[in-house]
Amino acid sequence: MTLITYLNRVHFADGVLEEALRSEIERNRHHRPLIIAECGDLSGNLADRLFASFPIRTSTETFADVPSLPTEAAALQIARTYRETGRDHLVAFGSNRAIDLAKVARIAIAYDEPLAALSSAEGGTQRIGNGLPDLFAVPGISGFASSVSDYARVKVSGAHQVLMSSRHLIPTVTICDPTLTLSSTVAASASAASGAVSRGIDSFLSRGYNPPADGLALDGLSRTVRFLRRAMEDDELEARREMMAGSLNSALSLQKGVCVVHAITNALASVSRVQIDPSAAGRLLMPGLLRFYGDRIDQKSEALRNVFNLRDDVDLADGIAGFLADLPLPNRLADMGLDGEDIDAAASIAARDRAIGRSPRAIGMADIRSIIEAAH
Repeated sequence: MTLITYLNRVHFADGVLEEALRSEIERNRHHRPLIIAECGDLSGNLADRLFASFPIRTSTETFADVPSLPTEAAALQIARTYRETGRDHLVAFGSNRAIDLAKVARIAIAYDEPLAALSSAEGGTQRIGNGLPDLFAVPGISGFASSVSDYARVKVSGAHQVLMSSRHLIPTVTICDPTLTLSSTVAASASAASGAVSRGIDSFLSRGYNPPADGLALDGLSRTVRFLRRAMEDDELEARREMMAGSLNSALSLQKGVCVVHAITNALASVSRVQIDPSAAGRLLMPGLLRFYGDRIDQKSEALRNVFNLRDDVDLADGIAGFLADLPLPNRLADMGLDGEDIDAAASIAARDRAIGRSPRAIGMADIRSIIEAAH
């Protein structure tokens, strides 16, 4: 038997930020938000719109020291600020990093135990209850992977990375406003599209029976393929809206479970000495993963070929690599600053990730190392 659960309240409309955030705060009788956002997202026109969305007599506090991966130290710092300043809910604005940190901070606020003790490996899925503070997620161009998902990874003591997973981690409300992505840089748009493509493909191909998730994955891929170039070249609102819908649907498809590309990119981010873009890394890893899957995905390959408009004589991995090749992103993991010495460590971390078990073909540390090396 398969249990299929969807999800939270989602507002999706052009220019909906102000109305939706104000109404949700008033609906929940909140007055004292703690805003979590990267420093660069707390200035400029979009930040002005965010702060103008709060009802009159709202007292705000901000946290902008967002690490490249959520850390227990940052989550505990947010929890202290939350309690000491009398906050009553969280607002995560902008990036996946900010939204994931807010999810982890919710646990630190509600529980006094070390985060590792509440991880999925320690039964946290069952132990994390519904007493977490409300979280309103307002994703920007790079925030959709986290805005409707039920998990986050966090670095705990000793730089060890653990997975926090619970349906209670899904943001209380997600506000999707395509106008927030207008004027995004070409590189940011390309990264967001790469993330939607790699998540959608890996979710669609992963083991498990979840027809709604498969449909969402294919729809997200189709919208991304059709509108990516228009969004980057012309910055049209229609194209931005469709790209946002594609990103949202690919994220929703992960209710099927986080997958192999997610495990590898998070492992790379965990070991890298520099901040890497997981979406850009996924773009480089996906062709190698498809080649590794081989004939294990034959039953689903035709659907992917149709989405990417590939001719019968074009190899699936080559065709998808070709679609992604001209995006203005690094062409090798080495170009992103990933040290070759980190490959073994990343492969070891990824091989222990429970997401690896959803691969359509059994995959081990040596296989993962080969896939990373091919992209390096």
